[in-house]
Order: sequence, then structure tokens, then C-alpha cells
Amino acid sequence: MTYRDLHLAFTLAIRELRSGKRRFTVFLSCLFLGVFAIAAVGSISEAARSAISRDARMLMGGDASIRLPAPFIEADERNWLETRGAVSHTITLRGIARSSAGESALVSVKGVDAAYPLYGTVETSPAVPRETSFAAMLEEPDNGHPPLVADGLLLTRLGIGTGDTLRIGNQTFTVRAALLREPDRAFQGVTFGPRVIMSLSSLRKTGLILPGSLLHSRMHIRLHTDTGRPAPEAQVNAFTALAGERFDGQGWRAEPYTKAAPRIRSILDRLDMDLMLIGLAALLVGGLGIAEAVRGYMTSRIRHMATMKCLGGSVGTVLWTYYFQILIIGAAGIAAGCLAGALVPPAAGRLLETLLPVPLDTAVHPAPLLRAALLGFAIITAFSLRPLLQAGGVSPAVLFRGYTADSTAGSGTAGRLLTVAAFGVLAGLVLLYTPDKRMAWGFLGLTVLCALIFRGVALGLQHIARRLPVAGHPSIRLGLSAVHRPGAPTVHLVLALGLGLTALVAIAQIEQNLSATLERDLSRDAPAFFFVNVLQNQLEPVTTLGTASGVTRMEKGPMVRGRIVRIAGVPVGQAEVAQDVRWAVRGDRGLSQAAARPEDTEIIAGEWWPEDYDGPPLISLTADLARGFGVSVGDTLTFNILGRETEATIANIRNVDWMTFQLQFAVLFAPGLLDKAPVTWIMTAYGKGEAMDRLYRTVTSEYPNITVFSMREILADVRGIMERMGTVFRAMAGVLLATGLLVLAGAILADRHQRIYDAVIYKVCGATRTDIVLALVTEFAVSGTATGIFSAATGTLAAFVAVEGLLGLHFTVQPDAVAATIAAGTLFSLCFGLAGTVSALGKKPAPYLRDE
Repeated sequence: MTYRDLHLAFTLAIRELRSGKRRFTVFLSCLFLGVFAIAAVGSISEAARSAISRDARMLMGGDASIRLPAPFIEADERNWLETRGAVSHTITLRGIARSSAGESALVSVKGVDAAYPLYGTVETSPAVPRETSFAAMLEEPDNGHPPLVADGLLLTRLGIGTGDTLRIGNQTFTVRAALLREPDRAFQGVTFGPRVIMSLSSLRKTGLILPGSLLHSRMHIRLHTDTGRPAPEAQVNAFTALAGERFDGQGWRAEPYTKAAPRIRSILDRLDMDLMLIGLAALLVGGLGIAEAVRGYMTSRIRHMATMKCLGGSVGTVLWTYYFQILIIGAAGIAAGCLAGALVPPAAGRLLETLLPVPLDTAVHPAPLLRAALLGFAIITAFSLRPLLQAGGVSPAVLFRGYTADSTAGSGTAGRLLTVAAFGVLAGLVLLYTPDKRMAWGFLGLTVLCALIFRGVALGLQHIARRLPVAGHPSIRLGLSAVHRPGAPTVHLVLALGLGLTALVAIAQIEQNLSATLERDLSRDAPAFFFVNVLQNQLEPVTTLGTASGVTRMEKGPMVRGRIVRIAGVPVGQAEVAQDVRWAVRGDRGLSQAAARPEDTEIIAGEWWPEDYDGPPLISLTADLARGFGVSVGDTLTFNILGRETEATIANIRNVDWMTFQLQFAVLFAPGLLDKAPVTWIMTAYGKGEAMDRLYRTVTSEYPNITVFSMREILADVRGIMERMGTVFRAMAGVLLATGLLVLAGAILADRHQRIYDAVIYKVCGATRTDIVLALVTEFAVSGTATGIFSAATGTLAAFVAVEGLLGLHFTVQPDAVAATIAAGTLFSLCFGLAGTVSALGKKPAPYLRDE
């Protein structure tokens, strides 16, 4: 093909487009939905990433942030930091806030110094006066008490307002203002209580900072520059590297602003990938509609192609002419999908305000739109090549005789290779745009597997319908024969409807199993409360409270904060640690000791030590950490506990079911090492009803330093997150199902001429309208029910793999999801099938008989 030939083909394509466009309604709809889903997901993810990058310094609290192993640092360490920039110190921990009326609630306490915040502003109501700073406001006593600002949710929950008093720990505070937004709070998931902010000096007075307290201490720094502008990335990276080397042995962890909000970034990356693949699945299902639309359009243009060939047009000219038409029409659908996807971030900005710490960047982001467009054009080419080649390969002599194009024409070796190459390009784009290559290959494999399964279901259904006995009601026999007749839409129906229903039932079963797991484990043997920061002299009186009627039992364990610094002699920074257990080496963790083996503990390697053990340090390690660290019995872990390094040998490895929410520690020491350490105690209380409410009120009122975690409130937050995530995935699965329904509608409409012809024959043979409707109902009910059954089975299998294999939880089939899938398959098939064919019943036989 020369440039002149291509130019001629393009000119003819433009002229051809003046007619026949109505046949592309399903084509454009399928393409639009798939491209829109991919573009929308990508645009929201990119808008969030761009917003985080834009406000990264604000989210980090400075150009860099240093996580400290202890609440405070030495004067010389602070001086070292202050010579390099402005420094701000923050400490966050959990506590119990109690109003003057006796109402109490778990809160997230944040103490800040006079330099806070280095970037951004704290928004409050009423606002901080312009003549003073936020930190200065927190230092001004109010009615004889130090002030604080509190989240409006806490004020509502406790029934108080600004000017009222609030007691946290050993200190009474005056609520100065309601907190609207803090600049460096990056994640709004499971919050463990509303936020309150106070000065660091006030936080010291609460008595909540104890040895072993669960807290996060950070130093934030805004580096000095000659220009007065924020430090460039290279300078920040140099500082973090220097700080890491300078204080390597003290457990400092320095991070640049470019790593702000890592959890949000990780969640965004995962959601973008997962939802993009669901959108691509919708686009692949839409490819069936695209292929059907192209086939129908090419059939309608057979005489035009024959004329072009008789006038000297080559096969290449004919194919390029119609390929250009498909590309031009497809470009319109892709452009519409990309445009709609680009408009999603501005429209969704307010909906995502509660989930993201910063406003979305609502500018147009080309990268996700380019990804959606390329995938759209790849789908068009891959699914339109076969019908194009079949139509282009038919002889003009055959075409002028008026016969239907041979379904095998044009599908020679070259045609097959072109089609395979087109699908290869599509697979390459999937691999290119999916960061997790295992996920990409898994998606491609599952796509092919699902297509083969549902095609096999369709062919099997046709085979069974062909072999069924012919006795029975004539209309039912006609309906069953329509399932396997030549040109029947059964394969399209099963493929298009089956994939969408499979996705929906899988998502529904995963979500219901996760919720059921939480409910089952909580109701089975989960504690009602966790008590943290229990002092040694409080242990006996709190334990006595557990003997009250209604409290079934209490458990306790000593705890000290420490961090892992070496794994089998290798520094943590150089060791290979699996992604799923990196949480264990990112900072301080709670460590405990036990003489006797905990109840319900399964030892899978090694042996438990004697209860009177008195020897070198030994530890019991959970199986997940052992696998993630690549260690076994006899290997060593080195810990930094209260500034001293201790090497301990792994004596045994045990299985722990974290979903029981019982008092468990990833690392348990043998007796001896922690005996003289300044430990605090952590306790759990079991029971239900009014007795637990009394216990909560007593502990929070008599022991203000003890922080109480309610499992009921924590799981409510977890359920809320699961519901929001489930809504997003169900919406994407809905797009997949909607695309499938469009393909189904297109297949039925493409078969409309044959339906009219069949109805005429039936009427001539004496069939009534009721007989014909019964035949149609039989055909579509059988196909839809079979599709629903196999979709429920396939979706259940996918959910089982996700729950049992990936999450490691117990899976239970959810009958309501299965029943709903089968009913939906039957209902959708009947509704779309009858809607697309019932108009054929009103056609008069005479005009069609005259043409025969």
C-alpha cells in the first residue's frame, strides 16, 4: 500500500461515513463505557497523586521528617538539627477524654511545639486571631487551664462546645476551638478516636508519656536555603542520608518529603491497578459488541465493497477504507470517554474530601487519558480485524449473487497472524500499564480462562438443547431449538452476561465474607476492651475490677517498646524482608515475655522453654514474621530496647490467628530479660452488656493515664472503610455488567431480521402470538438461567481464592449472592431478549412472502 492508496482509502472512508452510522450505536456505547471507566479511575488516581506531591511538604510537616525511637531527644541532637533548619517536634498518642458531665471517649492526642506547623496552617472554628500564631494560642491559659483544639466530632459526641473543660490524663483543659483541618494529617482511615491538639508542655502534664507508651515522636525540619524558598529535592535527600548516617545507632528514621503519605500512595496505586483492570475487563466484554457491530456493518456494505472491487479497487484499499471508518467512529467514542473521565475529578472532589488529606488536583492529566485511549484503539483493532478480513476476502462474484459472506473467508494464515498480533499488542499494553506483573499475567490468564469457560458453557448448552427429547409443548421445543440454531446469540449472551455477573457475585461474596469474619470472630471470643499503659501499681486493682459480675475474664501481659535492628546478624536496612511484614521493622513494636505457653498456641517449630527458665535471651516468633524474615529456629534477632541492644535466639515459631483480636504479641521473650525493665501492662477484658459499660466508666474515671480501646468502635471504622471500598468495586463491576448488557442487546438486535423471518414462518404454520412469546421466553430463560448458574459458580470460586488464598480467612458460600446472580441472569436475559424481539411479532407475513 502506497501513500496514494492510503489517501484514497481515507477519502472513500469519509464519504462512506455519510450513511450507515446508526449501526454503530452499540459499538460506541461499549467503547465509551470501557474507556470512560479506565479514564475516570486513572484521572482520580493521578489527581490524588498530583495533589499529594503538590502538598507533600505540608503532609510531611517539613522538608524532612525524623521518626524517633523515644519521646524526646538530647539537647546536642536538637542543636545539630537546628543548625540545618527550623525544627518542629510533635508527639501523637492515644488517650481518654472526659467531660465535666462524666462522658468519655477515646481520642488521638497530638502535642506540638512553638514552631508548629512549618508548612500549611491549622484551620479552626473560631479561627486563630491574625495577631497570634496557632502554637502561641495553645500556650495561653484559658480560665486557669491550658487550652486545646478538638475535632468537632468529639465535641458532638461528648455534648460540649468551645469554652467547656475536658480532662485528658491528669490534666484539665479548656476547649479553645473546634479543629477543622490539620495540615500534616495524612490518613483518615481507622483513626482510633477524634483528634485533639495541645502544646507539648501540656502533653507532659497529662501523665500519658510513660515508658512503653504507644506513641509516635517526630522531628520535622524546614531546611535553610539561600533563596528562602523550600529546599530542592537534592538538598533534602542529602540531609536525610546524613541524618541516617549520623544517628544510625540511635534508631532515627529520616524520610524526605517525597515519601509523604506512603499509605495513601500505596492504596492509590493498588486501587488504580485493580480498578483499571476491571475497567479493561469491561472494555474487553465491549469488544464482543464491537466485533458484532463491525460484522453487521460490513454485511450491510457488501454491495459497496463488490462495486469497489469491480472498479479496480484492491483488497487492501477496501480493507483500509473500512478500517479507517471504524477508527474514525471509534475515535469519537474514545474522545467522549476520555472527556467524561477527565471531568470526574472535579465532580468527585467534594465526595473525596473526607478520605483524602488534601484537595484533589482537578487539572486535566494526560497520562491516564492516553492510557485509556491506547487501550481503546487496541480493543477496536483486535476485535474488528476478523470481521474486516472476512468481508474483504469474499469474491465480488459471490457478493453480486446476494449470498451471505462466507464466515471462513479472509481468515487464512495471514489473517490469523494479524489478529493474533493485534491481541498481542493489547496484552503488551496491559503489561505496560500494570506495575504488578504477576497481577497483569494473572489478569490475562483469567480473561482467557473465563472466555474459554463461558464459551464452553454456551457450546455445552447448545449441545444439551440439541440432544433433549423432542416431545412436549411445541413452543418449548421451538425455544430449545432456537438456543442451538445457526446464528443464535447464545454464545454472545453467555459471554457478555456471564463475565459481568461473575464480577458482581465475586465482589459481593468477598465483601460479605469479610464482614461475616469480623462479626463471627468478634462475637466468638474477641475482647470488649483493650487497656493500655496500665502501671505496675494499678495492675492489682484493675484486675480486681474484672471479678465483677458480667465480666467473664481479663488477660494481661507486660510490654516494653523496642525495635528490631538486625535479622540473623544482618542490619534491617540490608536484610530482605517480605512486603507483608515490613511493618515489624519500621519502628518500635510492643515486646512482651511469658513463662508459660499461651493458651491455644500452636508451636510449629522448636519447643517452648521451661517456666523457670534462667538463661540467655530466647524468643518465640510468629510464623508470618519467620517467613517474612527468612529465619528459623536457632537464628537470632537483635533488638534495641530502651537504648540497649540485645541479641536473642529464636527458640520456637508459633501460629497466631490475629483475627481473634485476643492479646497476642509477635515477639515473646523468655522470662528474665524484661524483669527489671520499666514495663507497662496491657490488659484485655471480656464480657457483654451493662457490666462492660460500668467497667469502662470506672477505669476511665479512676485511672486517667490508662487508654481504653473499644473493639466495637474500631470495627465500626473498619466496616465503614470496607463499605466504601465495596461501593467503588461494585460500581466498576456494574460498568462491566452494563457493557455486557449492551453487547447482549446488540447481538439480539443484529439477529432481529432472522427473528422476523422466523415469526413469519411460525404464523404461516398456524402459531399464535402466545406460542411465539412462549418460545422466546423458553429460549432466553434457559440461556439466562444457565449463565446465572455458571456465573455464580465461577464468581464463588474467584471469591474463595481471594478469601482463602490471598487473605488467609475462612470462606463461606453466601446463598443470597448466589441466588441473586441466578435470578439476575434469568431476568436480564428475558428482559433484553424479549425487548429486542417482541417487535417482530407485529410484522405481517404477506410482504415477506411476496419476496420469496
